[in-house]
Amino acid sequence: MQEGLRKFANSKFIEGLRKLSEKFTNSPAMSTISTGMSSNMGIILLGAIIQIIVALAGLIFKITPEDRIYQLLYMPYNYTMGIIAIFMAFSLAYNYTIKIKAGSPVQAGFISIICYLIVAAPIQVVATETGSMNVININNLGAQGLFVAIIVSLISVRITKFALDRNLVIKLPDVVPTGVIEGFNAIIPGAINIVFWYGLTILIGYLSGGVYTLSSLIVAILGYPVKYLVSPLGMAVIILLAQFFWFFGIHGTTVIFSVMLVPLITAYTTNSELAAQGLPLVFSSVFLFGANGVVGGAGNTLPLVLMGLKSESKQIKAVSKASLIPSFFNINEPVIFGFPIMYNPILLIPFLLAPIVYMGFLWLAYHFNLIALPHILIFSILPMGLNTFMPTLDWRNAIMPFLMIPVMWLVWYPFFKIYEKELIEKELSEQEHK
Repeated sequence: MQEGLRKFANSKFIEGLRKLSEKFTNSPAMSTISTGMSSNMGIILLGAIIQIIVALAGLIFKITPEDRIYQLLYMPYNYTMGIIAIFMAFSLAYNYTIKIKAGSPVQAGFISIICYLIVAAPIQVVATETGSMNVININNLGAQGLFVAIIVSLISVRITKFALDRNLVIKLPDVVPTGVIEGFNAIIPGAINIVFWYGLTILIGYLSGGVYTLSSLIVAILGYPVKYLVSPLGMAVIILLAQFFWFFGIHGTTVIFSVMLVPLITAYTTNSELAAQGLPLVFSSVFLFGANGVVGGAGNTLPLVLMGLKSESKQIKAVSKASLIPSFFNINEPVIFGFPIMYNPILLIPFLLAPIVYMGFLWLAYHFNLIALPHILIFSILPMGLNTFMPTLDWRNAIMPFLMIPVMWLVWYPFFKIYEKELIEKELSEQEHK
């Protein structure tokens, strides 16, 4: 086993991944994304904790999303993960400005937030009984808006650097405090950014008849082909698309789920009606979508977290400890952004492969009646096992995710060891240079 792993680790394929990973790591933009993600780990974990508390409260006190108390408990989440893209826009611009020396990092962060809000959540005037009010749609400011936040933050900093390199600033005497100088230096670059991004927003709104913003347009473009792929083979493509989206900073589950919602509800409703009449339930390919993340979240990453608990890498061990409890609720943003899996070519392979392997076993389990077909539609965050039990009320469905942990472990293990070795060497090297 160890000899085979050693040969695999030294193969040309893995060597190519290492070189690609080094290019990602050494690139100012890519390293900024990794740093920016790490900077927001506290907010991401806080959002995960809130989700778990609300989920447990729902189970214990039998409250639903329609209940006022549920909405009150969930409200803090809207100010953490619900607007995570805003925090990301600031941290990415801040760190990227430092890396490429493009002026004041703080001013760059503020400009990035303004530009991101312009393209993702433009202010709309809504008529009311007493006049009118300004409204911001925050639906694009959560995890599904991360990809746009990345684009806006990096490009806005580049626009600022372009202006500064050409001395397009308002000059003040040297006796003026540094903070004031930095603020005035950001005025012209900020104005150029606002004109650029606002112009883009107006253009997209005009061409789409006010239907799309830049953020919603990207989601629509990425999601359009998915609705034509509802079949067993198509579901494999859909799951791979969701994973690829995650890899590039797009909330893949949200993008795909928004497109899968109608066929999913249709399949569940059909079986619900059959169950009410005492008739046999029917299989639908959309049920296979569950293979995407029932063992720790998207990519079935719980085994990765369990391995990381005993890792010699300080980074992996710290992230694994913080991610353990959220993973049992299939919340794995801390894993995706903390290890990270995002923009990590080595971990991309098992991240793609694990859900497909699980889907194969899930299809066999349905085909040979080893587990029950779902008929109860539940949109709620539930602990691992319970989330597969509730739609079917069959104990066999509850234990399947746990039985699949060793299988997912085998998928993740070789790539985990390769990545762990790289991080350990990096950490030792950094320690020696201190």
